[in-house]
Amino acid sequence: MFDFSSLTNNLEGSSLTNVIVIALVSFVLSSLIALIYQKTSRELESPKYFIQALILISIPVATVMQAIGDSLARGLGMLGALAIIRFRTTLRNPRNMVFMFTSISVGIAAGVYGITIAVIGTIGFCLVVLL
Repeated sequence: MFDFSSLTNNLEGSSLTNVIVIALVSFVLSSLIALIYQKTSRELESPKYFIQALILISIPVATVMQAIGDSLARGLGMLGALAIIRFRTTLRNPRNMVFMFTSISVGIAAGVYGITIAVIGTIGFCLVVLL
């Protein structure tokens, strides 16, 4: 059985196992968020690309957070590099923005080895949405 506490204790250097586990945790939690979005959406036709984006966005965010680590210089460099990218897609529905932000938050939490926070936050968010 995999010991999740080893992730929080081993913040120095990411092993291949840690990277894979973080990517899987991000994928599973963001898939849960996408499933809840799909089940509770009132739109007549569910936007398949948006649902795919909800699932996929948390994995690169977690990867970026692992790459940055505790380095301020890497964080500022990444900020500068990502500032070049302009996202032309607008989310007109505030509910869609909340779901996208939640999926990004899961990736951030998992990327900094906060798996417990990511899991509890996702479950709490999904329960509130269902209510």
